[in-house]
Amino acid sequence: MGLPKSTINTYKQGWQPRVGLAWDVHGTGKTAVRFGFGRYMSRSNVIEDLLRLTGNPPWTTTVSAGSGWNGSGTTLANCPTCRSLDTINPGLLTNVAGVNPNAGFNAVDPNFRPPESYQWNLTMSHQLTTDTVLEASYIGNHGLHIWRRNVNRNDIAPNQACRGAACDGSSRDARLQISRAALGVTSSNVFSDLAGQLIADNRLRTGIGNITTDESNGNSNYHAMQLWLNRRFSKRLAFQTAYTWGHAISDVALTAFTNTTSDPFNFGSDRGDADLDRRHTLVTNVVYELPSFRQWGKAAEFTLGNWQLNGIASYFGSTPIEITTGANTLGTAGAVGQRPNYTGAPLYLDTGDARIHLNPAAFARPAPGQLGTLGKGSVRGKSITNIDFSMAKNFRFKERYQFQFRAEFFNIFNHPNFVGFDLDIRNTGSFGTLNNAQSSREAQLGIKFTF
Repeated sequence: MGLPKSTINTYKQGWQPRVGLAWDVHGTGKTAVRFGFGRYMSRSNVIEDLLRLTGNPPWTTTVSAGSGWNGSGTTLANCPTCRSLDTINPGLLTNVAGVNPNAGFNAVDPNFRPPESYQWNLTMSHQLTTDTVLEASYIGNHGLHIWRRNVNRNDIAPNQACRGAACDGSSRDARLQISRAALGVTSSNVFSDLAGQLIADNRLRTGIGNITTDESNGNSNYHAMQLWLNRRFSKRLAFQTAYTWGHAISDVALTAFTNTTSDPFNFGSDRGDADLDRRHTLVTNVVYELPSFRQWGKAAEFTLGNWQLNGIASYFGSTPIEITTGANTLGTAGAVGQRPNYTGAPLYLDTGDARIHLNPAAFARPAPGQLGTLGKGSVRGKSITNIDFSMAKNFRFKERYQFQFRAEFFNIFNHPNFVGFDLDIRNTGSFGTLNNAQSSREAQLGIKFTF
């Protein structure tokens, strides 16, 4: 096949230029404009896929040497589909075709490329006071060759005429007939698994099952506005506040090891708000050191003076959640992540019960042969709000010894942050309800001794 030992053609154009500019607008050092642009390459996740190739026929059967000395009884002589390493030939497909019409193969695109991104930013920074700086930035990112995992390259092509004895004799294409059979619209007295037989007869390559392929053809775009206010520690006070408005769009899941390809012949059907898209993010932190209270006496200084108070407040906007039908309405062999129709009803419910989030009336199972009208990434989970607080004080004993007491409180107000949902519309009564949450309030105390 002309491939290197890695089984993937080496990519030799990984040059990564960078350029940056900085301008002191007034020449006073108080207002600056910065610009940066670069191309960045990342590491491929292809190792998992290469390892899975070892599970392809004919390497799925353990054979014995000679007459079967290990007791299995299977040898190269009596196993017509088994081949030794030195007898592999381009006819491998025909050597295994027909043995099991559902036998799956694993594959990797021989031109698999490392993911890359073009990133740029424009930032204006201004010193408000001696200790405080305000920055505003525009951030852009265009991702290419993102890992697309588990694409079935032996699926049912769109608009393909139905072939095989299991077809119903109508002009309906293969996908529509598969979907009707999978949904129970049609049945057969001849074939116990009508949908399975239709899939086997109408794949691109008959006689074998799914060819699960990993490719690097995903795309993404990200644009954001970032605001940052920073006060350096001065006069017992320091704080930072960072806000981001961002929007990420992709045609592939950005979360690693995720399968989301609805139609292997139309990646555009999965283009929408990315699974990691979070429109609003706000994080602020404050550090304040109490005065010594020395003028109030030694008792006040010992108990109240020089405590350091720290707080972190965070708000993370909701990210998309994937609603599924749990049914093969499109009529593909893979049937991965098929979305429902959107009925036009309100997506979310406000019942006073924080656990009830989605409106079941907003979703419906599509008709046979169709992918749902609900857009990719158009339904969101719940936002996350959290406040952490800590306080610490140092107690000095003589000159050499010091004790530090710390009290830390995570999620100090015990605010519930729900992160789990029932997303299968078939689950009447539980669909759309929240079923998992992040950690509740935690407190810890600590003492540190230094000498």
